[in-house]
Amino acid sequence: MDASLGRSPTVAVIINPTKFPDFAATKDQVTDGARRFNWHDPLWFETDKADSGVTAARSALAQNPDLVCVMGGDGTVRAVASVLRGTAVPCGLLPSGTGNLLARNLGIPVDSLSDALEIAFLGQNRAIDVGLATFDDGEERAFMVMGGVGLDADIMEQTDGDLKKKVGWGAYVVAGGATMFRAGFGVTLSVDGEEHASGDCLMVLACNCSSVVANIELATGAKVDDGNLELVMLRPNAVAGWVGVAIDVATRMRNGMASLGQWSGREFRFDLDRPVLAEIDGDPVGQTRTGRFGVDPGGLLVRLPVPARLG
Repeated sequence: MDASLGRSPTVAVIINPTKFPDFAATKDQVTDGARRFNWHDPLWFETDKADSGVTAARSALAQNPDLVCVMGGDGTVRAVASVLRGTAVPCGLLPSGTGNLLARNLGIPVDSLSDALEIAFLGQNRAIDVGLATFDDGEERAFMVMGGVGLDADIMEQTDGDLKKKVGWGAYVVAGGATMFRAGFGVTLSVDGEEHASGDCLMVLACNCSSVVANIELATGAKVDDGNLELVMLRPNAVAGWVGVAIDVATRMRNGMASLGQWSGREFRFDLDRPVLAEIDGDPVGQTRTGRFGVDPGGLLVRLPVPARLG
């Protein structure tokens, strides 16, 4: 709601307080930004460890805000998005944390709160896709960037939280070094109802965005508003090894002699020959032998820069 239509619009801010060393100063900066752009002082809702922001988002939505802003990492964004999905309330991203993968893919600054605030208060609303993942426990979980099983989940589980705060992406490299030589697993994969691949595998990753780690474009051509997911499968390659994988990523090779296979679609189903760890948006969610990845096209409204850059 525009202030020119008779009232100042309202914003609810969902914040993970552990991400902000000077919590009071951060709140003051957001409040100052709201006043500068003629919005009411923000309504504040803090997350907790139990649900990463789901309860806070539901409480915020009950206040009928014109905008909900998220201040936290990828896990907080995912939790809030799962609540806002399917509503007409836009989501503004005020990034904090190591990853901020959705913000990076949407062209929202991750190192300038003032710039992110300007986008949230003055930007345009755009509908983007929401990924959906279901594993052995039967619970459907929303994700905004990626969901997968295998190597990616192992790396996320092994990443040291304190090290991540100190060195950022380097913590994932350390974790990757400890996990990349683990044994693979057998997989049978179907895409939109048709079987497309079977054999040995190290990772199955459904991507809603092209860049899923350290600004590396792993899912070539993925767009967050095209109504599809891109599924990337990492196969063992005894000849080329991890050097070959790096070349495949750099040259965008897929599905030939490469270590990486990629398929585009709206629904992916997989069966594994043993339980393997799963993750969504970087959060491990337990082991699974079966799974489904789907997409809710245009399921979430977000505030984007003008002009928007979607990836």
